[in-house]
Amino acid sequence: MDFLKLLRSLEEFLYELCTWFLFFPRTLYRVIVHPRRMAQYVNTELSQKLERQFDDAISPPMFLMLAVLVAHGVELLMHQTVAGTSELSRTVMGNEESLLLYRSITFAIWPLIATVHLLRRKRVPMTRESLRRPFFMQCYLTAPFAVALSTSMVFVRLPGELSTTLGIATGVISAGWYLVVQAGWLKVALQRSWLNSVLSALWVFALGTAINMTVGIVLLGS
Repeated sequence: MDFLKLLRSLEEFLYELCTWFLFFPRTLYRVIVHPRRMAQYVNTELSQKLERQFDDAISPPMFLMLAVLVAHGVELLMHQTVAGTSELSRTVMGNEESLLLYRSITFAIWPLIATVHLLRRKRVPMTRESLRRPFFMQCYLTAPFAVALSTSMVFVRLPGELSTTLGIATGVISAGWYLVVQAGWLKVALQRSWLNSVLSALWVFALGTAINMTVGIVLLGS
C-alpha cells in the first residue's frame, strides 16, 4: 500500500515537473509583456477555489523560485561555481539546495518590501491575509528581474571585455524594467502621481538592494 502511495506521489511530481516546462516560459512571457495584466490575474486567481488557482500558469512564489533555478542552470552551463570564503558562507553555499534557498529568499526580499510599503501607505493592518495578494503580485513582477540580474552576474564573471559589457548591460536593462513596472504597479495600487510612484519604486529597490548587500557582506565577512 505504501509502495502504491509512493508511485502515485512520483506520478504527480513527474506530471507537475512536465507542466513547469510548458508553463514557465509562457508565464515569463506574459509577465514581461503584460505585467499589469498579470498583477490583475493574481487578484482573479486568489478569488477562486484553492484547487482551481493558477490553473493555466505557475503560482507566483513557485514561479519566483523557478526563475532562480533557471538562472542557476545558466550558471552551471557556463561552468561557474560559487564558493564561500568564510565558514558561514560555505555553510550557506556548500550545497545546491541551500544555495537555491538563499537566492530565493534574496529575491523575495524585494516583493516583501514592496508589499509592506504598499500596506503602510494604505494604512492597512499587516496580516497574513493582507500580505498575500500584493506579495503574490510582486513575486510575478520580480521573477523576470531575478532571471536577468542573475544571468548578468554570470556574464560579468566570465573573462573578456565583451562578456563583462553584456553582463552590465543586461543588469541595467533588467533593473530599469523592474523600476518601470514597479512604479506602474504602485501608481495603480496607491492611486498616486507618477512622481510619487517612481520615488516609491526607487525606495523599494534601494532598500531591498541595501538589505541584500548587507547580508552578502555579513556572509563573506563572517
